[in-house]
Amino acid sequence: MVCNNRASQSLVRCCASLVFLITFALSTIGCGDETTDPADGDAGAGGTGATGGMGGAAGAPGGGGPGGGGGGGLGPPDPLGPAGEFDLQLNVDGVSRSYVLNVPQSAVDGMASGPVPILFALHGAGDDGGNFIAATQLTTTAATNGFVVVGPHGYNAGWFVQPNEGWPQSDGNNSSLQNDTQFLLDIFAETALSYYLDPNRQYAVGHSRGAGFTALLATTSGQMSIASGPYQTPFAAYGINAGYDPTQGAVDPALTDPKRPVWVIHGSADSVVPTNMGQALADDLIASGWDATWTLVSGASHTWLWQPALGQTNQDLWTFFASHGL
Repeated sequence: MVCNNRASQSLVRCCASLVFLITFALSTIGCGDETTDPADGDAGAGGTGATGGMGGAAGAPGGGGPGGGGGGGLGPPDPLGPAGEFDLQLNVDGVSRSYVLNVPQSAVDGMASGPVPILFALHGAGDDGGNFIAATQLTTTAATNGFVVVGPHGYNAGWFVQPNEGWPQSDGNNSSLQNDTQFLLDIFAETALSYYLDPNRQYAVGHSRGAGFTALLATTSGQMSIASGPYQTPFAAYGINAGYDPTQGAVDPALTDPKRPVWVIHGSADSVVPTNMGQALADDLIASGWDATWTLVSGASHTWLWQPALGQTNQDLWTFFASHGL
C-alpha cells in the first residue's frame, strides 16, 4: 500500500500503522464466526448449507466461463455472454482467486439497450460469495432489476486477511487487502469482455467483515493505494451492513477523494460487531462531508438487515444504488 503525501506521514509509518490497527480491530470484535444464514437473525454472514456450492451454467466451448466477445468496455461485446451463474477464477498478482458471477436473463436482455449495472456483494468471514448472494436473495433482486451481481470469495473466507489467518504474503504484502482490491478491479475488467457493463454504475455492498472491506474501498480512495497501482474508487455508492472501520480511525475520511454515497445499517442487538462501531463509522463519514445515511434497526442482531421482516428490503437497497451513478 502506498500513502498519499496528504496523509502527512512517512510511507512506512502510515502503512505499518494501518496494518497494525486493522489487526487490532480484528482482535477486539467477534467477526471471525459469521457462517450462519444472514437472513436468520443469528450470527450471520451466509450459510444455509443448501446454497453453499452452487454450480455455474456451462460456458463457451473451450472454457468454464461465460464466453462472449471482447468489448473492452467500449461497447457491447459481440457476441454477448449467456445468462447464468458461473464459478470463475482469476490469477491476481500470482494468487489464485475465485468468484461467482450471476447474470440474470433480464440483465442480458437489458444489454440490447445499453450497459447495465454491476453489484459486488462481499460476504462476512467464514462465508463464500456464492452462498452469500443466494442467502441474501440478491440474485432475485438482480433478476428483478436487470443488473449483474458478483459474489467474490474472500481469501481463506475473509477479507484483508492477516498472516496469522493464512495470508501467504506471496505477493509481497503482509495482508490480503491489496490483492482483495485488485481482485475486484480485475473481475470488472474480465466480465466486461463478455457482458455490456456500465463502468459508471458499479456498486459494493458488504456484511460484517465484508462491510469493513467495503468501508476501506470507500475511505482510502485518493489518499492511499490498496490495489496493485494508484487507487481511486470505481464504485458509485456503497452499502455497509453490520460494519465498522477496520483502521480504527487511521484513515481520515475527510481526505477521501472522491466521497461517494454510503448507506450504513446496523442492528441494535448486534453482539458480534457492536452497534457503536457502526454508529462511529457513520458519524465520522457524516462529519467529514459524506452523503452518508445511518439506519439503526431496533432489536436486530448480526444479520442481513435489508429484509422485509426488519423494515428494509433489498429493493430499498437497490433503489438507493440506482439513484447514484457517476
